Amino acid sequence: MDPFAELYEKYQPDVYRFLLCLCGGDALAAEELTQECFYQAFLSFGRFRGECTVRTWLCQIAKNVYGKYIRKESRQRSIAAEQTERPETAPSVTEEVEQKAQFRAVRAAMETLGEPMRTVAEYKLCCGLSYAEIAKLTGVRPETAAVMCSRARQKLKKILREEYGYEI
Repeated sequence: MDPFAELYEKYQPDVYRFLLCLCGGDALAAEELTQECFYQAFLSFGRFRGECTVRTWLCQIAKNVYGKYIRKESRQRSIAAEQTERPETAPSVTEEVEQKAQFRAVRAAMETLGEPMRTVAEYKLCCGLSYAEIAKLTGVRPETAAVMCSRARQKLKKILREEYGYEI
């Protein structure tokens, strides 16, 4: 098997889960962004220096791909809002909608965290990176990353309980 195909098989679930978290539960967007992430990784595979784990490297690519996606989406939404005046129809109440609402609530709560706490929390909670891996990506010490993540969890629990009524 091709080495890159092995890499894809091994890390695709982790990258997908990370992007699913970032996308607020939108499975289609997460799948599309996962494919884009691995495409970008394939293009830059020769430049991978091994200064971090492959998983950490892929999560950084995924975060960059997600950032581009968000910028593109916000531009498209503003164009669409200018072109249409009609309100969107409300979705039917299903389990999937509730799950997406929960993801959106978590995403909104994450947005209230300042940097670099938000980035540390995303890497730990969404991608499951170790504190050592997070330290390499963010430039903080592993101990500092652990403290930031702990404080982020406390803040997220409080926000989700008080603003959205979720008990975690």
